[in-house]
Amino acid sequence: MACILVTLRLGIQDLFSHRRLALVMSLSIAIAFGMLAILEVYRTGVADKYTELAPNFLLVHESQTLGEFYGSRLSSQVGEWLSEMGITMVIPEIHALTGTSARNAILLRGIDLEQYTLLETFSILSGRCLQPGDPPRLAMIGWRLARSRNLKTGEVISLRGRNFNIVGIFQNGTYMDNQAWISLADAQALLSWGQDVSIYIIPDEGILHEGELLPGGISVSSKGESLQFIAAQIQPMIDLLRLVVTALGIATALALTNTLWRLAWRRRREMAILRTTGFPTLSLVGYLLAQAGGITLLGILLGGLFTLVFITGVKLAVPSFTIVPRLEPQTALSSLGWIGLMTLAGSLLPVWWLSHLNLAQLLHSE
Repeated sequence: MACILVTLRLGIQDLFSHRRLALVMSLSIAIAFGMLAILEVYRTGVADKYTELAPNFLLVHESQTLGEFYGSRLSSQVGEWLSEMGITMVIPEIHALTGTSARNAILLRGIDLEQYTLLETFSILSGRCLQPGDPPRLAMIGWRLARSRNLKTGEVISLRGRNFNIVGIFQNGTYMDNQAWISLADAQALLSWGQDVSIYIIPDEGILHEGELLPGGISVSSKGESLQFIAAQIQPMIDLLRLVVTALGIATALALTNTLWRLAWRRRREMAILRTTGFPTLSLVGYLLAQAGGITLLGILLGGLFTLVFITGVKLAVPSFTIVPRLEPQTALSSLGWIGLMTLAGSLLPVWWLSHLNLAQLLHSE
């Protein structure tokens, strides 16, 4: 045990004597770790906010559209037809994307004031929710939309050039926190749709089934399926970035291997002398592991700080909604495990070389 402590102390002392080299390697590890951590927290955020299904409800919408966001338009006759089929609850809604550019785009949701609370769970952060009998031109907005537009309860929000008074700010915990909700009648008047709607939400009672195609170019899907489609579109980009980060990690491991090898080579005579005085091979391995551990620890701290600054100061957004990072314990553990594996891989070759030193040849060569 005493031998191991001696070589650990020797490794740390050598690390301090080569501070610049150690700092460069720590920065390399910090970049790889930070990129992986940022990628994972955003991947987890997308999975958490945009892949939730509502198994008890089905969505009736125009085929080849993302009805839960925009693009679908159905006549009121579709709702009457659904009721005639024996479906007990047919809830009409309008889902549209308003704005003149990606910069000011807003996800608009026209809701049935009598029934919308049966579909979603949310909490009111300020003000109140929309209620049956409310006058026109009232809106409740998600807290992320409120924060991005710097809006508060009692102020107005402009939707397609018309002002709506904000009566409440809500939190749902999903992409809906980026939406503006108004009454169905207000949404129909705003879009000049007459009695048309975007979608009909119905309970899954076995009358219609997910994936079923109806006459007139109408599809039935699970509520939330469009969200999974969006997440699936983002996944290839995440996979590509993960491949880049993996390549960066391999390059960092190779650079760490070269650095530790050079440090060990500078101390090859001292290592040989310690071996001849009775120090076991394991204690000499501790010399390199102390250096690798010190470099990696500093890299993790710098990478963690970089990740925190990035996700706090940089807002990743696409038109009408924000991609929210989410840090979970398993994400942090997987990132630390990956960086630990990279450090171990960078240490294996120098450790193997050090354990197979020819003591007589090293002592004689000096």
